[in-house]
Amino acid sequence: MRRRSHGVHPIVAGLLVALVALLAAAAACPGALASASRDHPRARANAGDAGAEAARVARFWTPARMRAARPLDLVVGAGGGARVVPRAPSEGALASFLNVPTPETPPFSVEGKVFIRRGDLSGSCSATAINSPTRRLVLTAGHCVNSGPERGHKAVWSNYLEFVPAYSGGVAPFGAFVARRGALYAPKEWTKEDNPDFDLGAFLTRPNSEGVNVADAVGGGATIVTDLPRQQEFQTFGYPGEIRRMQECNSPYIGDDVLTNPFPGPPTQAIECRWAPGASGGGWLIAEGTQLDGITAYLHRGDRTRTYGPYFAAETVGKLVRGL
Repeated sequence: MRRRSHGVHPIVAGLLVALVALLAAAAACPGALASASRDHPRARANAGDAGAEAARVARFWTPARMRAARPLDLVVGAGGGARVVPRAPSEGALASFLNVPTPETPPFSVEGKVFIRRGDLSGSCSATAINSPTRRLVLTAGHCVNSGPERGHKAVWSNYLEFVPAYSGGVAPFGAFVARRGALYAPKEWTKEDNPDFDLGAFLTRPNSEGVNVADAVGGGATIVTDLPRQQEFQTFGYPGEIRRMQECNSPYIGDDVLTNPFPGPPTQAIECRWAPGASGGGWLIAEGTQLDGITAYLHRGDRTRTYGPYFAAETVGKLVRGL
């Protein structure tokens, strides 16, 4: 989960905002628009057998490594630089979520935990299986698939992604779904400019060990909706802190993050749930759990009541998942 300073002086906040570059120009035609608006790692020409790669990822994520994976947190320092760090041990004490007793049943079954590697770090986030034409799409936070530009360093892509829907207590009722190499995506506004309005990530997965695609395995997946009124009642989910069972927190929309108003793009929105790191990417469901209208992205240090996520618009998540 992205964490921001709380109570920053307006002048300092303005200086930090000024460090963000302007939004990349959009391409003219719809097909080019999606391509120009999202970024993805380049698969190596000598990638080798895709099945062998998927097997390596599956072998890597042993139950022990899953238990040891640290929830990821994107921390913004005083100078405006961001870096991914493991969760702070005390974070869970400030939470406002409850255990989901039956994660394998709808609407909970579309939610899950995603395990990732980034350099030497084995980490975890939350994610949602999507009702898409490919039946293989998973949506999470941008900083879970890509670090964003850190001060003096280029953005770093995650690898060895494995999505486990309805993961609870080490049990994977629908199996595991390994991300395809080179099929990770994030908006360029995130990977190049660290814009929180576009802190969204997506990836395409391979079928599970029984040959079933992720959306079909979980009962259809959630349908992404865009440009709806912000005043919604959200069912939100995630795997916060060191908790290994799916958690839930329900809340209405309670306002925008005014600190994101100067950024290009629609401002992020808030719910009255204090999610801890590890819940990043967890879905915000509406319409009795059938539609996805937000994800958990970040919180403010010192604020024990709110969590923020990107507003789902055609220009944000719509461009990201087009054609996937």
